[in-house]
Amino acid sequence: MSVQVVRFSTDPGLIPEVEQAVGELFTALEKAAPAGLAYTAARVGEGGDFLLTLRLADDAANPLLEIPEALAFRAKIAEWAGAPVPPQPVPELGRY
Repeated sequence: MSVQVVRFSTDPGLIPEVEQAVGELFTALEKAAPAGLAYTAARVGEGGDFLLTLRLADDAANPLLEIPEALAFRAKIAEWAGAPVPPQPVPELGRY
């Protein structure tokens, strides 16, 4: 399984916009119903810090790249964060 995360911070005034966009993204994901992925979006604490986690089966293509709403969301992250925020691989050291 491969795991990637995107962590970004934004101005607290933009939190409602980010949360609305997350809701729209997950509505699009539910409609598209891509197989083989687990995707989580979370706000960390009370401020404008967000964490996105994507889990894919090993060697699986990322189905988010085929969903227009996911691509639009990705572009907005750079605006919210003030700079591009590339996904980072997360090698799992253990899981129970």
